[in-house]
Amino acid sequence: MMFARTLVLAIVAAVPLFAGAGRWVPAFLAYIAMLWFVPGAIYTVLLRRSPELVAERMKPPSDRDRASRRIALPLALVHLLMAGLDARFGWSVVPAAVQAAGLLTTVGSLVLVGWTLWSNPYASTAVRIQAERGQTVVTAGPYGYVRHPMYLAVLLFVLGSGPALGSWWSMLPLMPVLVVFVRRTLFEDRMLREELPGYAAYAEKVRSRVLPGIF
Repeated sequence: MMFARTLVLAIVAAVPLFAGAGRWVPAFLAYIAMLWFVPGAIYTVLLRRSPELVAERMKPPSDRDRASRRIALPLALVHLLMAGLDARFGWSVVPAAVQAAGLLTTVGSLVLVGWTLWSNPYASTAVRIQAERGQTVVTAGPYGYVRHPMYLAVLLFVLGSGPALGSWWSMLPLMPVLVVFVRRTLFEDRMLREELPGYAAYAEKVRSRVLPGIF
């Protein structure tokens, strides 16, 4: 069931990629396979461990920060389309080793997402307090190192996606996405400090939001 859901994500990503390229590109096929298989495997495992979390993440988000989605999603689609156009017109030259490193970085980012979801049963896709589920502060797993490991995964994915697709130019639309997620991190962190009991004390122990020693 979960692989069927993540197949939709893979198809949505494939359309602008191959429409832009106008042909089959092996790097794109590897990227699409990664987007289908890795999240599908993660959610299949989570469905047994924490079905309530999967249900929370699959429902339409009641997000306090809807602006982030409205900005980031179109930019992500432009990123994919530009990668396709780059493959068609040959704007970029990305060595095979760099492409492989980019793909490994994106896979690593999704593995970090999986570790985050495994550790935090309240890791919603929405910026909100889940009072109805008795949300508490989570300090296990990656939360022992940074307060928002999911956004670290976003950063890694953004940095790896362009090289994985063999396109330097496609990274340009993703740069504003980083700014959007910095804003979202600050917004969410402030909300948690003000509304989630114990979070302020946790923030004093784990000082970094996303990047240890930097942010």
